[in-house]
Amino acid sequence: MATRDETSPAHEARKPTDADRFVGQRLRLGRRELGLTQEALAALLGVTFQQIQKYEAGHSRMSAGRLLEIAQALSRPIGWFYEPFEMTENADDARGRVLQAHDLKRDARRLVEEIGDIESLQAAVRVLEALALRAR
Repeated sequence: MATRDETSPAHEARKPTDADRFVGQRLRLGRRELGLTQEALAALLGVTFQQIQKYEAGHSRMSAGRLLEIAQALSRPIGWFYEPFEMTENADDARGRVLQAHDLKRDARRLVEEIGDIESLQAAVRVLEALALRAR
């Protein structure tokens, strides 16, 4: 009989992450703030209270659809479940931001070139100077 390889890439992808545990903690906080028991929330969602326990402990991942149902049950926006979770930027994100900045600078140069009158051009320069000072 073949056994399932617990270290396979597919299995690793399904393992809960720090984000799953963080969202679970926020779920517990929101439920408690409303004075709901795990059983009551489970009944609202049509799941078992054990499933709520797994979500809160970060042992089970929530699908996007389930998170939406939970957000609605707790009267919270979905973003609330991620506040103040810190997202780390990976190398691909950093490269993407550099490319985006390059494109924006190109667009800004083109737009400045299109400004025809001196007063508007002076205003644009003042705005850009203020932004440059703010960035320092």
